[in-house]
Amino acid sequence: MLSKAELTTILEIISDCTRCETTETFFEITCKVNNLLQADRLVFLSSRNGFPSVPTSVKEINISYPTEWTDTYRAQNFLAIDPVILSGKTGLLYWKDVYRKIPPDQEFYSQAKSYGLANGFSHIISNQQIFGLMSVAGKEIVNSARNQAILNNLAPHLHQLVLYLTHQKEKVNLPRLTLREREVLLWAMEGKSNWEISVVLGIGRESVKGHIANILRKLNASNRTHAVAIALQNDLLFPAEMAPKSYIS
Repeated sequence: MLSKAELTTILEIISDCTRCETTETFFEITCKVNNLLQADRLVFLSSRNGFPSVPTSVKEINISYPTEWTDTYRAQNFLAIDPVILSGKTGLLYWKDVYRKIPPDQEFYSQAKSYGLANGFSHIISNQQIFGLMSVAGKEIVNSARNQAILNNLAPHLHQLVLYLTHQKEKVNLPRLTLREREVLLWAMEGKSNWEISVVLGIGRESVKGHIANILRKLNASNRTHAVAIALQNDLLFPAEMAPKSYIS
């Protein structure tokens, strides 16, 4: 699905996200993302409280969306009719799949198309405290397993970085992970299933499931990949004293 070079680039981008401190550096990171996806347009929205019910809370980093479109989107309140938002779904959404279930308003679609925004993906994370949306568009973007893998691996890390950059670099006091929780999350980062983690660590599958639930609750994460992104950015996965021996060996 992904070449060795592509996997290396993905790991480099994830590593860059953990070290990024400025919007300028973030723009450099997104160049690598655009190159991987052959994307023309990229935009991020982030909120800590209540989007879309409280749209004034939203912060935006516009990488390459036409400002005329974003101005029109706000002025005409397209938020209220955007099928991606109306779907209420999280995770990776391919626009054409969404539009088949929720046909877009003709005015909305024709204007989006005129700005080169008729084909693309959105990735959404959402829970009681945070909302993040990453949208990427381009004529060459296809709904392939390759593109899905790239976006599903990168989007949670980009979301977490955007949240950090757009909210005055607020540091959230997060609970520390136990040694076992770090071990579980490290193996989850490797793509292991609950059953595989249980075999590696010699514990029951239900115990792994319980650890994952505790990790998501502690970190206020939407899913495993998002939990990894939060843990990496906040130095919770590799604390100063040591990383889990099971991972190092």
